[in-house]
Amino acid sequence: MSRAIIWSVHHRALILLLAAASLLRLALVAQGGQLYWPDERLYTQVLDIFDLNQSSWFGVVKALVSTQDHLGFALISAGPAGLQFALSRALGRSGNALTILPGVVLSQFSVAAIALVYAIARRAGRDRVEALIAAALMASATTMFYYARHLLPYDSSMALGLLALWCGLGTTRRDSISCGAAASAAFIAYNGYWLLVSVVILVHLFHEGRTPMRLALERAVFAGVGALLVPVVIMAVQVATGAPFLLSGMQRLAGTVTDGYAPEGFSVTWAYLWHAEHGLLLVWLVAALLVVFDTGEWNSRRRHTATVWIVSAVFVYLGLAFSSALLHIFVVMGRQSRQLVPFFCLATAAAIAQLLERRQGRWVVGACVAALVLQVAWNFRQPLQQRFPRDVMAQITAKYGPVDHDMTLEGPPLINPHEPSQWVLLNAQHLYHPRAPRPPLPSRILEVMRFPHPLQFMPYQYEGFDPMERQVLRNTDIAMRLIDIGMPVDPLP
Repeated sequence: MSRAIIWSVHHRALILLLAAASLLRLALVAQGGQLYWPDERLYTQVLDIFDLNQSSWFGVVKALVSTQDHLGFALISAGPAGLQFALSRALGRSGNALTILPGVVLSQFSVAAIALVYAIARRAGRDRVEALIAAALMASATTMFYYARHLLPYDSSMALGLLALWCGLGTTRRDSISCGAAASAAFIAYNGYWLLVSVVILVHLFHEGRTPMRLALERAVFAGVGALLVPVVIMAVQVATGAPFLLSGMQRLAGTVTDGYAPEGFSVTWAYLWHAEHGLLLVWLVAALLVVFDTGEWNSRRRHTATVWIVSAVFVYLGLAFSSALLHIFVVMGRQSRQLVPFFCLATAAAIAQLLERRQGRWVVGACVAALVLQVAWNFRQPLQQRFPRDVMAQITAKYGPVDHDMTLEGPPLINPHEPSQWVLLNAQHLYHPRAPRPPLPSRILEVMRFPHPLQFMPYQYEGFDPMERQVLRNTDIAMRLIDIGMPVDPLP
């Protein structure tokens, strides 16, 4: 088979993979879920900026660069927010009525991350088969899938971080500057990915192995120049508009992240990845062991590159664990743990490609692929079937009119006010900081409708909940339920 035909086959396979990933994310967005997480206020603040500065582009720009939390995400989401605002005015609808639009746009950052994993493998010198396997593994990761429905900065920051890694695998001064600029943009978009940014810079400096110190220092200087470009431009705009400086917002934000449980820093990453990926996590770990300990004959360059990816994943993990469990500076959550995933995918692709070159290893790969297809289908099933409080409330009020609200948990404040009704909708909100279950409902009460609560999706329980709170969520029926109490009464005891 000619090289042109082989290239065409792999090119088409990559396009089909990315198209399938994009369609799955569009389906996820169409199912709803936007504005569920409190942190999605980062996007609604940008939408409010357009609403409050309708006739002043200067006011819009000043307000955008005045954003205190993850300023880069405010700039990234300004495009879809501006389009949403313009359409809502043209159609005479409220601003939040078209949240599917920014969801469609922002969801494609995770598709870009898949494409970048392919590009990273190729730039690292790997063949198209290995690069395609790495991209397929990235597309199969649930951790890279379910956040796509939410208006959050994690996927955009991840894509920028991987772009920095792709640049960092180059050897020219332009590559160093581009690596630093993209890494800086990734950090400004979401400060929580500081470890991804750090490891990308280290890979850029030393990915060739025994890099001469003079060359490493030269790369560091030019990467530093690139890293300064983005904040310098932002600060210049801040000075021109009279907005507060970039660093003041970052310093304030660093002291506000207190949710979660710091002492579990060494274990929470693996618990989260297990609940999100199940068998795929085992494949990643077995592949890592194969890269490190397999004594069979390896392509030396492949093994070196795969080792770089394993060391990068270990660096991120230990950075998370030590900063949380020992230093108590940060708390590890699911969204930080997913920084390991691209490196696992790249290393696993190398191990699979090596096995494919061994006749006795091909049947192992075939069996793993069949099992993984089933595992991925199972992993994606729950996110695709999820319902969220805002959409459930809209469906129920359309049929029953205004209903009362209550919860089966103690702790979370009730967001929706009580109002007299024979219909009571339970748990239709984000159940933050649950302390204990409330007494069970009387058996005479009729349950009319039931929907699984988003927090019954286990990976969500690793976003700001401590072990005791996760236990309460798992031992309590937190499903969203519409019950018929027969007549309006006082709130549940």
